[in-house]
Amino acid sequence: MDKHFTLEIVTPVKTLDFEEVKYLRAPSLDGLFGVMPGHVLSIINLDIGEVKVLSNNIENYFAISGGFAEISKDKVSLLVESIEPKDEIDKNRSNEAFDRAKSRLKDKSMDQIRANLALERAKNRLKVFNR
Repeated sequence: MDKHFTLEIVTPVKTLDFEEVKYLRAPSLDGLFGVMPGHVLSIINLDIGEVKVLSNNIENYFAISGGFAEISKDKVSLLVESIEPKDEIDKNRSNEAFDRAKSRLKDKSMDQIRANLALERAKNRLKVFNR
């Protein structure tokens, strides 16, 4: 059995590639799931949350806003709406987005579903930033 797999994370504006991945953890609509070499073939709906990638003995953390995961024999592809590496998250911008979303939730004339999603994305970015 292989001891690693490759990971490709694709967004509408960029692609991130990782070689020799030993472990991936990602948020699905049903909760967190992990992938190790030899994982069963799958297609999984991704949710807003944190992605952890263990590659070359380095842990990388990312904030994502949903998408799909395709797991094959020796490769995992994440197709996501957006991704922010931990070290690129702007804490001030995330706090502003959090406050703005909370304010919009109080205003019942605003789209509550959209405001809730904005709040979840902001909370997730702050969680990943503070990791």
